[in-house]
Amino acid sequence: MQAKVQFLNVGWGDAHLIRHPSGAVTLIDGGDGNRSPDQDHPEAWMTRNGIDKLDWMILTHIHEDHQNGLLDIAKRKTIGRAVLPYEPFELPEEKLIEQTGSPMALRVYRMLASYLELIAILQEQGTEIIWRSSFGSEDRSVVWSEDGMTLRHLYPWHEDPLPGYETIVQAAQAEPAAADRRPGELLESFFDLSNHDSSVYSLSADGQASDEAAVLFGGDQLEPGWRRLSQRSSLAAQVWKVSHHGLSDGFNADILAWIRPQHCVIPIHAEQSKNLLPEWNRLRSVTEAPFHLTGDMRPGENRVIVRGTIQIEIGY
Repeated sequence: MQAKVQFLNVGWGDAHLIRHPSGAVTLIDGGDGNRSPDQDHPEAWMTRNGIDKLDWMILTHIHEDHQNGLLDIAKRKTIGRAVLPYEPFELPEEKLIEQTGSPMALRVYRMLASYLELIAILQEQGTEIIWRSSFGSEDRSVVWSEDGMTLRHLYPWHEDPLPGYETIVQAAQAEPAAADRRPGELLESFFDLSNHDSSVYSLSADGQASDEAAVLFGGDQLEPGWRRLSQRSSLAAQVWKVSHHGLSDGFNADILAWIRPQHCVIPIHAEQSKNLLPEWNRLRSVTEAPFHLTGDMRPGENRVIVRGTIQIEIGY
């Protein structure tokens, strides 16, 4: 029985679908929610394919380009189970951030508020919500296993730092004084730190080499996290969903050496990638893996990059 992984073109953003052998569907991240002629939306993919229910919804970390599309889907589709990064948290009063914070702090506040809205919508519709901390060790890393396919949560585990989450807690605990800029400053710092909190997932099939995944979903995890992960687990993968849209903090020679991918899938618009091409060309000297850009796919286009027990493709 065959599974299929499809990397959608959602511009500068992540949205990755797994079709289980049974026909069930897992969605890892949902893109930024924009609907335009040059990029897809996972809800549109569901509509095209006659799918009204997601069996699994997974959010790797809180950023608009991963989260917003999930919120759209939760408002209009049925979600069986959801794996989310954090349990509900307190936020400072929005008025305080408006008065004392920067535009970035207010942006992060609203991003975090949208995450809490996602939780509330899922709870209201009866979705089974599983906090990713449930998968916080090697012996508890399996998210699901079905018909010879296994999805595992590899990072973060219990011993791994969560600097992004720590700033949320600190911002909520700060004194709500009208002149106190600290909550806003903490929220502003969350934007970059959230990438360090990003989940990493692997999909594997029975019969593969025991130390190789079919697909490694890197979220926006950065080099320090990959280094930590490489010291406890084999990261070898047939296909690596490249971290952080191909920026050097998540896509460099060291990380390539740890993962040794046969294919690299980079979720980015072709136009947005132009400034990154010189560095990518240097990386081609340390890997033979082709670089596949989701943004190269025009509406209606689809490209199969791996055939086999798990078919892997990019596009619509």
